[in-house]
Amino acid sequence: MNVKDVILNEEIIRFDELLISSWNYFLKILPSIALSIIVGLIGILIIRYSSKIAFKIIDKKSSDPLVSDFLVKIISLVLFILLIIICLTILGWGQITADILTGAGIGTFVLGFALKDIGENFLSGISMAFSRPFEIGDIIEINDIKGQVVSMSLRETIIKGLDGRNVFIPNGTMVTEALQNYTVDHIIRDEFEIGLDYNDDIQNIILLIEGILKEFDQVLTDPEPLIFIEELSASTVNIKIEYWISIKNNIDTDKKLRSNIMLKTFQTILEKGYKLPNNILEVKITENQKAKS
Repeated sequence: MNVKDVILNEEIIRFDELLISSWNYFLKILPSIALSIIVGLIGILIIRYSSKIAFKIIDKKSSDPLVSDFLVKIISLVLFILLIIICLTILGWGQITADILTGAGIGTFVLGFALKDIGENFLSGISMAFSRPFEIGDIIEINDIKGQVVSMSLRETIIKGLDGRNVFIPNGTMVTEALQNYTVDHIIRDEFEIGLDYNDDIQNIILLIEGILKEFDQVLTDPEPLIFIEELSASTVNIKIEYWISIKNNIDTDKKLRSNIMLKTFQTILEKGYKLPNNILEVKITENQKAKS
């Protein structure tokens, strides 16, 4: 037998010993693995059940489903981490867990840079859970994105845009960027303009439009509508109509109502014999241009 065969046989023997050792170790810790799996599954069921109970308890005291949901998610996360530690300890890896906790300071420092955005969004979410400029169902606008708040998680806020798409905005952005809330008190002001002829009875038309607005129950009387002359342009007297409506839980109310009010105003003005003139383009021809022509 040559040297190569001897070395090969030694490697085979060593590999067999490794397999036997690994199998024996697996059989030794098999009960611990089974117990860890059972404890993990039971723990997950307990966490889910506890989360439902915690949500009911917190929701009664906070009367804010967004805060309640956020706090329950934090509690569930803490319980899940504890469950992982318990399962690792059952497997006999308690020392590994202790080493992880011992090195948490260094790990936090390193992960702080690697996961900066996630950490920022998480902390922003905690801040917004207790102090935020909106509630579920409010219509907000941020970074030219306008929509209705649907939910808020540990990392992001979800709003449904005017086109029906869900937009996921990081909580860090919600805290640092300027945010407009159109429905703090669930009312919003809408407006439109209409151009009238200089020869028309402007005051009477304003009275007509006031009557039209009163025909729509959705238009609020407090604050009351406002109709005034916005501009005296070259060819028209521009009238602005401003009114307030309630849009609680209905993001499209203003669009449909605005269209109906404008159509009714247009039809009424024409029926009363008034004019809606087009813009006039005035062209002046100088003496030099006349001579060239």
